[in-house]
Amino acid sequence: MFQWKLQFWLSKILPNDTTVSYTARIFGLLLALSLMVFVVGLIIRRKWLSRSAIGLGLSVVLAWGVLFAMRPAWLRIALQEKVPVPASSELQWEMRSPGLETAELELRVKNEVVDRMVLVRLDPQRYRFSVHWDTTATRKAEDWQRELGAAVVVNGSYFGGLDHAPLTPLRLSGKPAGPASYQSTHGVFVANGGQVDILDLKGRDVFQTINAYPEAMVSYPLLVSPDGENRAIESKVWLASRNFVGLDHEGRVVLGTTETGFFTLKRLGDFLKQSPLNLRVALNFDGGPLVSQVVRAGDFNREFHGTAEMTDGGDVLRAFWHAHFESTWTLPVVLVATPVAP
Repeated sequence: MFQWKLQFWLSKILPNDTTVSYTARIFGLLLALSLMVFVVGLIIRRKWLSRSAIGLGLSVVLAWGVLFAMRPAWLRIALQEKVPVPASSELQWEMRSPGLETAELELRVKNEVVDRMVLVRLDPQRYRFSVHWDTTATRKAEDWQRELGAAVVVNGSYFGGLDHAPLTPLRLSGKPAGPASYQSTHGVFVANGGQVDILDLKGRDVFQTINAYPEAMVSYPLLVSPDGENRAIESKVWLASRNFVGLDHEGRVVLGTTETGFFTLKRLGDFLKQSPLNLRVALNFDGGPLVSQVVRAGDFNREFHGTAEMTDGGDVLRAFWHAHFESTWTLPVVLVATPVAP
C-alpha cells in the first residue's frame, strides 16, 4: 500500500509522460543547486562554498555520463532507428503437472541478450480462470497464490488512483467492476468454466459482450487479433516489461511475461506473430516493474517479476534504478488459474 502511495505522489512531482525524464529533473535540479550555491559563494566571498558548488556540479555531470555509458544492452538496442525482431532460443515445453507446461525463451539481437520471456501453457479443461480485484492493493502475486491455492497468478489489466480502481471493465464471479461506460477496439479475456476465449471488441458493445461470462478482463492492445493483425501503435518512448495472455491454435491458454524494457507494444506483437508459440490471438495486460508471473505446480516453483518501465530513452537514472534495486509490487488486479478438482 505504501509503495503505491509513494508512486502516486512522486508522479505529481515527476509526471510519467513522454516529455519528462526523471534523470533530467533530478540531475538538472542538482546542477541548478550547484549554480545557485556557486553564485552565493561569490556574492558573500566564501571561496570554499564556490569550490564545493563546482565539485557538486562536476560530480553530477560525471554521474550522468557514467550512467549513460552503463546503459543496458536492451536499452541501447531498443532505441536504434531500426530495431530487428529478436531471435529466440529454442522453445521447449516441460510438463509440470497434467495440463500445465512451462518454458523460457532467451531473446537476442545479434549476439546480445535483450530480454527473457517466461511462459506457462494451460489446458482450460484442467484449470479454471478467475479475475480478482483487491481495493486495498496489499497482496503481491505470491500472496494471491497462497490465499487462493492457485497454480498460476499474473497481473491483469490497468488500474489507477489511490483507490486502485480498474480502468477497464471486469467481471468477477459474475459481478461487474470497473467503469460503467466504456468503448474498446481491442479485446477481452473471458472464461466460463472450461470455456475460455479472447474476444475482439471492435464494433461490439463491451458490456453486452462480457455480461455473458462470469469472468472477464478487458484490456488493450490486441497484440494478435483474431484476423491476424497487430493493433498496437508503435511508440518508441514507452519501453517496459510486458505481460500478455494468448490462445494457441489448440485452444490452450498461454501466459507470457518479459523481464526487461526492450519491447514496445508494437514490437511485442510483431514478435508474437512470428514466434514459435503458435498463437491464434493475444491480448496485452498492464506492464512495467509490476508485471508478475507466479507458478506453483508439483515440485516446480516460479516467482518472476519485471524490472523496467520508462517513457524517455535518455532516462538512464530510472533504468539504473530498475536494474539494481528490484522491488516486488502489490497487485490490485490479477488473473488466476486454479486446478480443477479431480
